[in-house]
Amino acid sequence: MALTRVLLTVTTYPLPSRSYDELVCTAGVLEDGTWIRIYPVPLSFLMNLSRSGQMTDRKYTWIELDLERRKDDFRPES
Repeated sequence: MALTRVLLTVTTYPLPSRSYDELVCTAGVLEDGTWIRIYPVPLSFLMNLSRSGQMTDRKYTWIELDLERRKDDFRPES
């Protein structure tokens, strides 16, 4: 996918990861109303968005992401 606007609505509790320190699963709504699940998201990525002012809150914030569909996950929202 190209840059996609997502309204973040849910962020899970961080999970330890060997590669990214901590990962979170996030979910949100696209501009057309479709639900989307975004995983994995490094917690540091969200923290950097917050520090830079691009994200004011972890919930109910519109952000633009370069998303890529996982080929091994067949859930429609993933």
